[in-house]
Amino acid sequence: MVDKSLDYSIVRVRFFQNLKCESKANQHEYSLYSVISRTIINVELHRKKHTMLCLQNTTNTEWIAVASAHLDNILIDHAHCEKKAAANAMSMVQRYPDKPHLVREMIAILKEEWEHFELCFDELERRGVTMTRDKGDFYVQELAKLARRQEPERCLDLLLIDVLIEARSCERFSILSKCEDIPEDLRKFYYSLLASEAGHYRMFTDLAREYYPTDEVKARLNELSAAEADIIRSLPNSPTIHG
Repeated sequence: MVDKSLDYSIVRVRFFQNLKCESKANQHEYSLYSVISRTIINVELHRKKHTMLCLQNTTNTEWIAVASAHLDNILIDHAHCEKKAAANAMSMVQRYPDKPHLVREMIAILKEEWEHFELCFDELERRGVTMTRDKGDFYVQELAKLARRQEPERCLDLLLIDVLIEARSCERFSILSKCEDIPEDLRKFYYSLLASEAGHYRMFTDLAREYYPTDEVKARLNELSAAEADIIRSLPNSPTIHG
């Protein structure tokens, strides 16, 4: 069950994200955004993280050590993840133009994911790291294989796979934000993205429940979540967001 008390906090965080984006050169406003964003996340997201996420297992401990030792690779892969998340929103519009609410939500997701891509790219440039080609995402590719081919089941599966990707990303960002082996500025960077990931998780969950019976959504999400847990256990702990 997703905590509905997150609704207004996510709206507020998005407002301050826009403030930051529009006032990039204004350090005072950036600091204000950071403080308010962290406060909202701390009070309203972390308080409910165990009931919000649908994951059936946690990230392999070994991944944390690998990630902290290869931060440039993590940032490059993260940028590619944000780029592909934006592309996924476009794909959903292409597939389901007859669902106005879905289209409207995908427009919002597209804008936000592309903004996150820009933030990642800015961070890479700030660190003097050159972005490299996308090497693919085995985790997402394996999840995509679980989607049924026929409609209307396919739409449900695509929405729920997005739910799982956002949930796992939220968990990984939380890990990175708390890892003491990672520089403080990068921990804050990942902490600042947590509320957005939670908002995306909630949005895809709500869309699934809008278009399909709640019991069907719950049952299918449980099946896909179990499969996602198996994929996580099989990963080689590579220095990528979903490695």
